[in-house]
Amino acid sequence: MLNPKAKAIISRLRGGSTPPPPALFNEAVDFDRRAIFIAIPKTGTTSIRKQLHKPQPYLIPNPHLNILQIRDGLYTYFLMHALEKNLAFPTAGDVDTDADVRRRASETFTSFFKFSTVRNPWARVVSLYSRREGVQTASELTFEQFCDRLEYASDTCAHPTRHANQLDWLTDEHGSLAVDFVMKLENMGEDLREITKRTEGRVDLVVQDKNRNPGSKSRSYHDLYNDKSRDKIAALFEKDIDTFKYTF
Repeated sequence: MLNPKAKAIISRLRGGSTPPPPALFNEAVDFDRRAIFIAIPKTGTTSIRKQLHKPQPYLIPNPHLNILQIRDGLYTYFLMHALEKNLAFPTAGDVDTDADVRRRASETFTSFFKFSTVRNPWARVVSLYSRREGVQTASELTFEQFCDRLEYASDTCAHPTRHANQLDWLTDEHGSLAVDFVMKLENMGEDLREITKRTEGRVDLVVQDKNRNPGSKSRSYHDLYNDKSRDKIAALFEKDIDTFKYTF
């Protein structure tokens, strides 16, 4: 049986053509606004994502990529668009070299405004417990049992990233923050206005009430905790709590 690459070659020889690469890399990257949004699950990202989303096929459909996956994935995206462009002999001078592709990916990542949003870890854990998508646990575990078993900030996510903290979506391989601005869900309206100012109106987004779970108790999260579960979450997400200055 022929593999896809062999089929594509035969198709070209017979006068056919291979399908074009996906028009867009990922929902996180907005080429019009020159912005990159890191969507950490359960931090109020749906309203932002809806405003950035475009009805095009994506190379990577998963909306919750971390900053390194986006940085490195941009090279693959630009490479796919650079391939099969040589139509002349000798090779046309306007065909990209690999260095050109890598430079374009690097310049895109460096120049685009990169932002994200985080959330109080204690409230976020309640939202993870109550979630209606991904790995659902509320019908199987008590909240205290859920906290006892929780190990990662991504434990109930459909995509197995094993991020220990929200911060892990936002840092590079050296542990340094790799985004330009981090909003707090609790202060999103004011933070979005600050982003509009910083980007001179290029990234002009508004707060929208999307994907709210009416069964979630995250707004009154204090009521679900006892001393043991509160301390467990404090220890588990100590890095987020210290970095973003959250309190119970």
